[in-house]
Amino acid sequence: MDGFEVSPVEGLRSPVVVVSFTGWSDTGTVTTDAARHLIDTLSAERFINVDPEEYFVFTETRPEVRLVEGGLREITWPTNEAWAARLADTPHDLIAITGTEPNLRWEPFASRFASAIAALDPSLVCTLVARPAATPHTRPIPVSGSAADATLARRFGLEPSRYQGPTGIIGVLHDAMRKHGLPLVSVAASVPHYLSVDENPPATLALLRALEPMLGFLPPLGELERESVAFLERVEEASSGDDQIVQYVRALEEQYQEGDPPLVQPDSELSADDVLRDVEDLLRGDGS
Repeated sequence: MDGFEVSPVEGLRSPVVVVSFTGWSDTGTVTTDAARHLIDTLSAERFINVDPEEYFVFTETRPEVRLVEGGLREITWPTNEAWAARLADTPHDLIAITGTEPNLRWEPFASRFASAIAALDPSLVCTLVARPAATPHTRPIPVSGSAADATLARRFGLEPSRYQGPTGIIGVLHDAMRKHGLPLVSVAASVPHYLSVDENPPATLALLRALEPMLGFLPPLGELERESVAFLERVEEASSGDDQIVQYVRALEEQYQEGDPPLVQPDSELSADDVLRDVEDLLRGDGS
């Protein structure tokens, strides 16, 4: 048993695959929010479900308790799934893979996913990344893309892949799909490092817009544009009354570059952390 429950899915037209996982590669759930937005707005149907017992240590990635109707408590377990959407008037159908980075058995997990996806003969696989960067919330979210294949890089105007260093399940799955000969690209949003909150609609919106050349159509944006405006208004409310925060953001504005701003490692200690905690507290509802 590998924990994979795969339902038959027939007749997909050279699907484009979008891949996202929480964890190392997903600052503020930006990539998984983008994938979930595609799933919801395009009425996708789940065809792969992975048993969490096979791939998680629950003392490290804990299930969550949520209150449901009637005040009852419900356990939500970490999930890993694939969804398919059949799209009219577009050149490709869509597959969205989304879930939680597992704790265990990455190689068999990635190999099994890659085999199941390769069997559907996708035209392109696009992995999504959101990373903390020294970029201000007052400027557009920088989005960059890369591809190891020179033809794909030219086709979509991407840079060659040059990253070396630690990776997450996205990198392992990317490698497993490469072994099947699948065409691979990656798109990364640079998220202001001081907004490490559970959502960032402007960054999610930027990723979805950047997917247009790969998908062949602009994904439905729904309420994301309104949510992005409201989010930025809340950030301004939290930051504008503090001179230290204003000065820090202004310094980031002076250094801002759209292409690929300096990264901030998730485990680094930032001198601005204490200064900017008020922003995060307000966005989480801990401030007033």
